[in-house]
Amino acid sequence: MWITFSPSLYDFVDYYFHTTSNTTVNAISVLSSVYMFVYPLVVPLAFPYFEDYKTPLGSVPGNGLGRGVLIGAVLNAMGAWIRWLGNSPSPMGFGCVLVGQTVAALAQVFMLSIPPRLAVAWFPKNEMNLATSIAVAANGLGIAVGCAWTPMAVHKDTMDTDVPHLLFLQVIIIIIIKKKKRFHSGEISSLLIHSICLMCMFVLLFVWISFRETPFYSHRAVIGMSPVSLWRQKTFVYLAIAYAIIMGAQCAIITLLAQIILSPFQGRVDMRYVGLLGSMMLLVGVISSIAVGYCLDRTRNYRSVCNRLFFFTCLSVVGLGLAIEFTSILGMVISCASFGIFSYAIVPAIFQYASELFYPVNEIIPTGYLFTVGNIAGVLFVSLMGWSQNEEDSFTMRLPMLCLSGSLFVGATLMTRVAGPMKRSSALTF
Repeated sequence: MWITFSPSLYDFVDYYFHTTSNTTVNAISVLSSVYMFVYPLVVPLAFPYFEDYKTPLGSVPGNGLGRGVLIGAVLNAMGAWIRWLGNSPSPMGFGCVLVGQTVAALAQVFMLSIPPRLAVAWFPKNEMNLATSIAVAANGLGIAVGCAWTPMAVHKDTMDTDVPHLLFLQVIIIIIIKKKKRFHSGEISSLLIHSICLMCMFVLLFVWISFRETPFYSHRAVIGMSPVSLWRQKTFVYLAIAYAIIMGAQCAIITLLAQIILSPFQGRVDMRYVGLLGSMMLLVGVISSIAVGYCLDRTRNYRSVCNRLFFFTCLSVVGLGLAIEFTSILGMVISCASFGIFSYAIVPAIFQYASELFYPVNEIIPTGYLFTVGNIAGVLFVSLMGWSQNEEDSFTMRLPMLCLSGSLFVGATLMTRVAGPMKRSSALTF
């Protein structure tokens, strides 16, 4: 849902505004950046919903986790239906879509910080990192499908492409409705949003059924110290800033990918290519995330893994800038793939690293704070890079990309200063 509009940025600009300018382009980008804007404002209010209900006989184990996820699923479904109402090709339709995106953005407040807590509550000690990686990778997988599928839905008559199993029904719906008939972009946009609505309803039903059971390791749910105390620790501040930079870079490159590469490679790449490239970045990130999670379950070497992944992320962004300077499509593809491999693999590693360092704080708290600063950075990076592009230059995003590279090296330096004992591993016996 977050990335629906970015891969076909200019098509949606024409659909809703009928004219292309820096203002209308950035207006469509807001449909993505609203997710980053809403999260920091709302996440502190969401923490209490994950606390277990208390009765005279004690707390009901696991119900807080299920309640939080269910709230997120309901909001996600509501946002999808509101977006569908905004399928008319007008600024008013855009406003309705923006409202729907905002409601869906509220849903992510209850969803994004779940993986580390879910892994601890449902999985044994030697599978927690892998479980976290798979849960985080699932989010990237959905974004990857959005990157690849949106341009195809807008530009192609049929949907003859492979998609992940979780979105298979969505593809079937589109193929059935289209019936080999040619639609213009407005009708296809409506079908796209309508199908997402139906998928969200299926997800809501699935979540309601899945979380009716009590987690196997629900007794691990502890708070132990005040969440605010995290910000008094230099280690957490360093980790938060480093994560903010890496997530800001991810948001900026995925959201602004069309603006980054279309102008320098004019006539050689199109919006469909942009969508597939973004999808490729995320798909390789899914694979690398799971591989890193599997490795960490066996080595627990969080610090070394995070530092190396961060450094190679820096190199990949530098490589992307150089590839664009020399107009090398092969270099651009390799750099984007490298960015996906390293930057997305580090995310679950940082979440579990934070859970280890700051135990016994409930895993949702540090993860929520990390996502908070990450979303703030995402808004800043996307806004500053989008508005500072030089439209008179063939490489319109040269200065923004240079600043992004410099920011990443700052983040890598801060990451090297994050260290401490693995408190949770020492405390958990199974």
